[in-house]
Amino acid sequence: MTSSKAPLGVLLTGGMGTRLRPLTPTLPKSLVPLLNRPLVSYGLDLLAQMGLSELVVVVGGADPLTAQCALDNAPAGSTVTIAEQPTPKGSGDAVISVGDALDGRDVVVLAVDTVLRGADADLRAQLATWQASDCVAWLPLAVTDRPKEMGIAVVEHERVIALEEKPANPRSNLACVAVWMLRPLVIERLRTNPIINPKGESDLTATIAALLDEGASVGGAAFDGQWLDGGSLVGLLAAQTALLAELPAVAYSNGANSEGDDKNIVRSQLQGSVLLGANVQLTDCVLGPDVVVGEGAHLTGVRLQRALVAPGATVEGGEYHDVVITPSGEIASTV
Repeated sequence: MTSSKAPLGVLLTGGMGTRLRPLTPTLPKSLVPLLNRPLVSYGLDLLAQMGLSELVVVVGGADPLTAQCALDNAPAGSTVTIAEQPTPKGSGDAVISVGDALDGRDVVVLAVDTVLRGADADLRAQLATWQASDCVAWLPLAVTDRPKEMGIAVVEHERVIALEEKPANPRSNLACVAVWMLRPLVIERLRTNPIINPKGESDLTATIAALLDEGASVGGAAFDGQWLDGGSLVGLLAAQTALLAELPAVAYSNGANSEGDDKNIVRSQLQGSVLLGANVQLTDCVLGPDVVVGEGAHLTGVRLQRALVAPGATVEGGEYHDVVITPSGEIASTV
């Protein structure tokens, strides 16, 4: 049965962010920018849009920055508190790091590098369906063309009948998108007898799979929206392109509305989808399409297409495409 309390939203921000290097580890994964907003803000917004007003952000013990950013980006009408996972011991351990706030609660868990576009209404519906069911867990799913690289669910009539991580012979193309809806029974299992993966980590999805194998009911359904991967450089640029398509052709965060209105844009051209943060300095540049430049970046003599420039970066000269540029100016190609 569902808890009498409203569900608790939990956002997991830990992890090494290895697929986002060289942006990480000097920049926590949760603060990696997407359209000049930190990933943590997208996660908080999605949980709030699902109707969850009590939110907990789990931060790593070596991360002094995410907590304040999460508090600063608390959605209107929600409360955000911080829990700490002192050492990285997997997703299951991160969840139970929330502590007593989990007791007797239905919980919706989201990984910070999962960005779901246009999915909030559908996820609200899935949450309601799950709460009305006898399922101990529910998994929103998305169609993938890389099933051998994902956690894959086999579903019949919104009931998961098989759940396997990176199957050699996939029986489905429905992937787990790192959103987990959990009853107190699952929380107790994570506390007392989680599945430990080959890395020695408490594995949330594997623990749900074990409960499924033991006869527990697990639900799931594909959501009506787009699954964007904010956890890799390739995925981050693809997410940027998808979200830029929803903005005006050229957008500014610093109040200017055309090249001629901004003294910081000198002999430079902006072509197609370009987003500039505050206090960006451009001299003799050609940017676009699909370029986002972070706050305080200085670019001189640069041509960019399909690029993310981190806040504070300085770049002089060169022509680049499909790149991520770090705050120190390091250029990482994604092709």
